[in-house]
Amino acid sequence: MLYNAALVLEGGAFRGQYTAGVCDTFLANHIEFSSVIGVSAGSLNGVNFVAKQYGRGANININHRHDHEYISMARLFKRKVINMNYLFEDHGLSWQNFDERAYIRSASHFTAVATKLQDGKKALFTDFTGKKLTQVLIASCSMPFMMDPAPTPDGLCLDGGIADSIPFDVAQEQGYDKIVVVRTRDINYRKKPSSRPVQQLYRHYFKDYPEFAEAGIRRPEVYNQQIAQIEHLEQTGQIFNIAPQHPVKVGRVESNVKKIRQLYETGQRETKQLLPKLIDYLNA
Repeated sequence: MLYNAALVLEGGAFRGQYTAGVCDTFLANHIEFSSVIGVSAGSLNGVNFVAKQYGRGANININHRHDHEYISMARLFKRKVINMNYLFEDHGLSWQNFDERAYIRSASHFTAVATKLQDGKKALFTDFTGKKLTQVLIASCSMPFMMDPAPTPDGLCLDGGIADSIPFDVAQEQGYDKIVVVRTRDINYRKKPSSRPVQQLYRHYFKDYPEFAEAGIRRPEVYNQQIAQIEHLEQTGQIFNIAPQHPVKVGRVESNVKKIRQLYETGQRETKQLLPKLIDYLNA
């Protein structure tokens, strides 16, 4: 069933396997949303969800994690740890190609969130297709220090989480009063302030883009403010909040495939338990 509601997906690189489990559980239970908004890894899960490609995100990161064409720490100094183009190429019989036809046919609108390098503000890309879709997904997922800025119609961009880690505000701006938020950190997680070395790294590395550097430094403070807002809106019935019940022990570029699979299964299991409450919320 298509609900007149927005689905907001946080990033978190391989912690996004929790989100993959959540989205696949939605697909298995025929739950769709008028708007899907994704940031970083959440944008990849978002397009798979909109295209109804059950299991695609999990299969890629479980079965292809150790393909060095996809991920290689040896490319760190070239800022190409993750080869995002890999996700949109054909890799044989075991691979699910992205089904753009299904994505285009979907009744859902999809928005990818990135951060503009020039001013550190969010950039929104809605209902893009073809090469432009690939382009903005890469930009949304390009982690600072590990990947180069990516070109978009709004200029060079990096990880959307820098400007807007959990973009429920985008759903509000789109006019939705039913918003489902999927987080990839446990319900009690809060970020620590940026340390002095991290502040120095941002200011040195992005010295030509001081507003972006300051956005990166402020990210923990802004993130914690967003969590406080989400919790308030959840208490008042304005947001349905889905988050891991226990601390997530999966790293951003996790190499342990067993842990990746377990996190995906945790997302499925915890979402199944929440389904009755979620459907009540969406139907209210």
